[in-house]
Amino acid sequence: MIDKRKIVYLGFNSMFGHKRGVENVIHFQSQASPSNVNYYLHWDFKTSVKRYEKLICIGVKKNRFWFITLNIILIKLRKRNDFFFIHSHNPLMSIMSLYQSNLFTVHDALYYLTNARGYRLNKFFFLLEKILYLRCVNIHFISDYAKKMSLYRKKNNFIIIPNTSHFEKYNINDELPTNLRVFKEDVMKVFTVRSIEERALINLIIEIAIRLKEVKIEFLIAGKGPLLDFYQKRVKELQLENVTLLGFVSDNDLIQYYRNCDLVLIPAAYGEGFGLPIIEGYLFDKPVISSNACAIPDVIISDDFLFENNVESLIDRIDYLRYKSKYNYRSYYDEYFSNKVIISKMSRLYNEIMLD
Repeated sequence: MIDKRKIVYLGFNSMFGHKRGVENVIHFQSQASPSNVNYYLHWDFKTSVKRYEKLICIGVKKNRFWFITLNIILIKLRKRNDFFFIHSHNPLMSIMSLYQSNLFTVHDALYYLTNARGYRLNKFFFLLEKILYLRCVNIHFISDYAKKMSLYRKKNNFIIIPNTSHFEKYNINDELPTNLRVFKEDVMKVFTVRSIEERALINLIIEIAIRLKEVKIEFLIAGKGPLLDFYQKRVKELQLENVTLLGFVSDNDLIQYYRNCDLVLIPAAYGEGFGLPIIEGYLFDKPVISSNACAIPDVIISDDFLFENNVESLIDRIDYLRYKSKYNYRSYYDEYFSNKVIISKMSRLYNEIMLD
């Protein structure tokens, strides 16, 4: 019976820390599982076992022998269950596992991402990605763009299902806490959520802030990353009062920023396999303008909200927002990206391929 088939998810980080991206995707996928309880294997500082809702989370100690620990755990799970189904998000675990992954989710293809970042060993990642697809029976892409950028060339055994947002479970109408760095009054409030790294184009936002110093507009940027200190110092050196890099922001606070902004701004140069902050903006019924790059055109409500990665194009889109007629952004989210829609699609997928 299908309900006796456990799903073993292979991921990266613990469900008990601040999770965004892959961990939340796995969490929602587990809700679509036909089994009441499933397994989640992830990197950890030590081998551990904890329960998180429908997931038994098993930490794999990340050291030089991690692949041995991984396979010992998989062998034990295989013996304990009549049959188990591996759904992986972790390329290395899929490649090093004794068992094939029945389903692999591609967020950003290995070779594409490493090539875009200019890694010297990108040919090695080309080989890894090719091996990965040989070790996986079915492939799930989170966007058409992720499929296009991958090395997967089969015409079948793949499906495209987008992501959803875990913010639906929160009360998005709560009042704004007083300890937040709130937006100024009587300004156009622009909110950005990005990992602060090169591909996020924070430098473009700073250029816009310089150009619009005399305009009533403020930019708040949430996120941490390797370039956070650099850009915070840059803003201070330029004495810009209309842009602030907030650093790490909790989910509760992110909700309040989304709720109180006028516009969500998402610049991207590469490596955007989906664009989660875009649909989060729509969840809060906010307009979103974003770079005409990567998977963003697959997700954005209209091409009218896309800009090229230069100052003039971005200013043009900000001006457009001042005069455009309002879309129903929340309805767009509900129709294409809601928890209900995405979980239903994943549930159908599980039932189809687990019965094969």
